[in-house]
Amino acid sequence: MPRRFDASRIAFHSLSRRLGRPWTEVYLERARERARAEQEMRWALVRLAGARALNTLVGPYGEGRENRGLLSWTGRGPRPARRLEGTPADHREWVLELARRLGAAAAGVAVLDRAWVYARVQLNPYDPGEPVCKVVEFRKVDEPAETEDALVVPASVDRAVVVLAPMEAAELRSRRPLAASIETNLGYSRMAVLAVSLAEAIRAAGYVAIPCMNDTALSVPLAVAAGLGQAGRHGMLIAHELGAAVRIAKVLTDMPLEPDPPGPMEPHEFCTTCGVCAKACPAGAIPEGEPGGVPPGPCNRKEGNPWPVDAEACLRFWVERGESCALCQGVCPL
Repeated sequence: MPRRFDASRIAFHSLSRRLGRPWTEVYLERARERARAEQEMRWALVRLAGARALNTLVGPYGEGRENRGLLSWTGRGPRPARRLEGTPADHREWVLELARRLGAAAAGVAVLDRAWVYARVQLNPYDPGEPVCKVVEFRKVDEPAETEDALVVPASVDRAVVVLAPMEAAELRSRRPLAASIETNLGYSRMAVLAVSLAEAIRAAGYVAIPCMNDTALSVPLAVAAGLGQAGRHGMLIAHELGAAVRIAKVLTDMPLEPDPPGPMEPHEFCTTCGVCAKACPAGAIPEGEPGGVPPGPCNRKEGNPWPVDAEACLRFWVERGESCALCQGVCPL
């Protein structure tokens, strides 16, 4: 069984420790420097502010915001005493239709493998100092809870509703200033709507619902387990009929839901001979050639992608440019 991953090791946290400052501060400084010199960049920053508004309100992104604000694990009030009745197939149809009505490009239900839930989460996101963490534990309790040293998930939570927020691939590969940053943040804002709204609806039906963006659990394995696609060489999901230009949100729940047939956990076979994303990556963060590379740093799981992506190199490129990059998602031909 794979060991659960420690979220303090993700690049957003680890690079901040290497920089000695939150990566977001350095990133925005560089963006403002460019804006002073480039009129088009100034207008792009204005568009970015609008694109990321809801993402910022809810998260942003989710890291370190577990059980905080709109990402609360218990919602705005007590759950009703009586649960919505129906078969697991009825519940699945109901929740996936709701996801589509909320704007999901695709949605599915996975059996929750606890191996994909973070072992610990970092509560001081992007802090350059020592990580302040809490373990994530499953216990026989009726409601999610938070103690001094743990975030507690009811042991009855055994399903994940996984939803895909759409993005425009053409924007992700555009040469316009901040085009990828704007489209990515639009994707995250759509994720916020999906995760929070679905969780509130499931709670109103009488069940536990834990909304997640990047936080709490690994997104790509859960999306694969929900039958939504396969992982790619670039470490992102390649969704059926949608390709790589998507963002993933999820809601962990104890609602009895009929699961979708899971996809294969092995990366997409097309990626073995393609390599377009690796050739296009300006940071050299995606390995070329055959699978089987050595993980370059702390951000990789031992059981992860056989083409281990250098996530810190990717994020460092963002910081140096003051601009997000999602070129790998934009050029993926699938």
